[in-house]
Amino acid sequence: MDYMISREGQEYGPYTLADLQRYVASGEILLTDMARSEGMTDFLAVSQVIGTIPVPATLPHISLAPAANEYPDPPNLHWALVLLFSFLTCGLFDIAWAIVLAVWIKKLVPASRAIYYYGFYVACFVIIVVLSAVAAAQQSNNGIVGIFQLASVVVSLAARYSLRNALEQHYNSAEPMGLGLSGIMTFFFGAIYFQYHMNNIVRRKNLDRLSLSTF
Repeated sequence: MDYMISREGQEYGPYTLADLQRYVASGEILLTDMARSEGMTDFLAVSQVIGTIPVPATLPHISLAPAANEYPDPPNLHWALVLLFSFLTCGLFDIAWAIVLAVWIKKLVPASRAIYYYGFYVACFVIIVVLSAVAAAQQSNNGIVGIFQLASVVVSLAARYSLRNALEQHYNSAEPMGLGLSGIMTFFFGAIYFQYHMNNIVRRKNLDRLSLSTF
């Protein structure tokens, strides 16, 4: 079950019960902060949700701060807007936003090849448009178009899964967020699915900064 944390009128999360216990133990979430799960209508004090656990009185708050500040936040356009713009542009914005994510993750994971796959996909798309326009003008069928269409599908899937692997690599090593991305959701939703998790990561990092700023 996931929980949302409320502090000074702002909500953060969602967090698992294990996350709450870990953040309370490190002092980043206070026992007096308010929390609720999806099935709860009212907020309860965190202490009532997780019970009493030992909190070190003199725990230094430096272990996570340098790592969190070392890396830039991911692009934080709300995933619902990515969905809306993709719908309005017949999927073109989904590809454009995936390229934005691929360029950003390339800076964090230099070995990532996602941007190269997306570049090849864009090249295939341009070729398909040009060949289709020529075939329409000549009122003929061009079999090469079908080959490039197949290639574009294969390359787009390779790009999605390459980006997925790079995101998981970074957020399970350099910034250990426990990120796990479903292969099925990656296949069907691509950048929209990735952005949902990026929004969540930004919320978690903002909560970390807020917690550290109180000390």
